[in-house]
Amino acid sequence: MSGSYTLAFLDPAWVVLLVVALLWLGICALLARVGGWSTLAGPYRAKYPVVGERFRFISASMGKARLPVNYKGCLFMVVNRHGLHISVLFPFRFRSPPLFIPWSAVESVSEKPFFRTFGVVVKLRDQWPIIRVPGRAAHMIRQAHDVSPSSRAALASR
Repeated sequence: MSGSYTLAFLDPAWVVLLVVALLWLGICALLARVGGWSTLAGPYRAKYPVVGERFRFISASMGKARLPVNYKGCLFMVVNRHGLHISVLFPFRFRSPPLFIPWSAVESVSEKPFFRTFGVVVKLRDQWPIIRVPGRAAHMIRQAHDVSPSSRAALASR
């Protein structure tokens, strides 16, 4: 009786399901590492939901300039006067927890053309990942950063 139970568990359908699940988790973890999400998760892991201008299913990229990880239509962003909240669609969230990056941690927000649309490049202080955001969310990020208290303090010190 116990032998038939063992053979049922080794059914090819279960093995394929297990391999696909492990492969999915491995790829998500690798992308989080290469893109720098896991690096930012240490100091900037979001502790609670944020209220502000919401952007759903947007595209952006994160990582080094030469090898960014592109998040095509699977990011959620909330922009407010305190910072930028970024999260990934649930199926891709393994090793990529929601982030909240305060404007005081942002070194610069610069405009950059993205194919046929406007975009911004967000560089953080003392962190290597660069965040590139095109479209409507980019406009809001630029505006919110420009009016944030930390941005005004940085301009006054120059």
